[in-house]
Amino acid sequence: LLDVADKRVRFGKRPPKLLRKAGYGAAEGLFSIASLVRRQGAPETALALARLALYLRPNFAIAMLLVADVLGDDKRYADANIMYGRVKASSPFRSAAALGRAKNLDSLGKTDEAIALYKDIAGRRQHDPEPLIQLGNLLRRHERWEQAIESYTDAIARVGIMEKRFWHLLYARGIAYERAKRWTDAEKDLLRALEFEPEQPFILNYIGYSWIDQGLNLERAQKMIRRAVELRPSDGYIIDLSLIHISEPRDRG
Repeated sequence: LLDVADKRVRFGKRPPKLLRKAGYGAAEGLFSIASLVRRQGAPETALALARLALYLRPNFAIAMLLVADVLGDDKRYADANIMYGRVKASSPFRSAAALGRAKNLDSLGKTDEAIALYKDIAGRRQHDPEPLIQLGNLLRRHERWEQAIESYTDAIARVGIMEKRFWHLLYARGIAYERAKRWTDAEKDLLRALEFEPEQPFILNYIGYSWIDQGLNLERAQKMIRRAVELRPSDGYIIDLSLIHISEPRDRG
């Protein structure tokens, strides 16, 4: 969104009027209510209101995204992609629509098409790490570990200086490294992510059980897993792993 505003400022252009007719104002109101009720767990109502907004304002791109997102949540991926495709190429929401479409293509079993679309978006948005992050997540889900590592690495290069808010990127690449049996690289990423978020239960849990699996740093690993359980006592995944790895540590050393 800021890209469009920045370009307008550099060329000395005034912003267009937001509401050119009364119907546009009504559409804004309906969209706001639709967004609210969706967050409150009423997707059917949100969908109806967003479609009314589009009836009043047919080129209302952000309402298109809302409709497509709700359809995608309902696993109506093909219908969602038709709506994403209605967002004009000139719209600042076009990239968001393309990312949503790529995610749905994968859900439809068209993974190679999804990968190609993610790469196309990344190529057109050279400054933006998000398409590469989402591509890495897709590749990781499909256990294409080395390709996922490459995508995450390219995303990290676009980020530049790593900050706390990017801990999840290090965590994701660390998982891909570990699954690719590159533990030295994985440990480096995971420990760096832990520096940013020392109380993040998923990082604590992942490092802890990885160390125990390898017979490394057993005392510290058990403390990490116990702390993860304290932080997420209702998370069955963390609790199950803690019972396995604390009670039966396996020494691979």
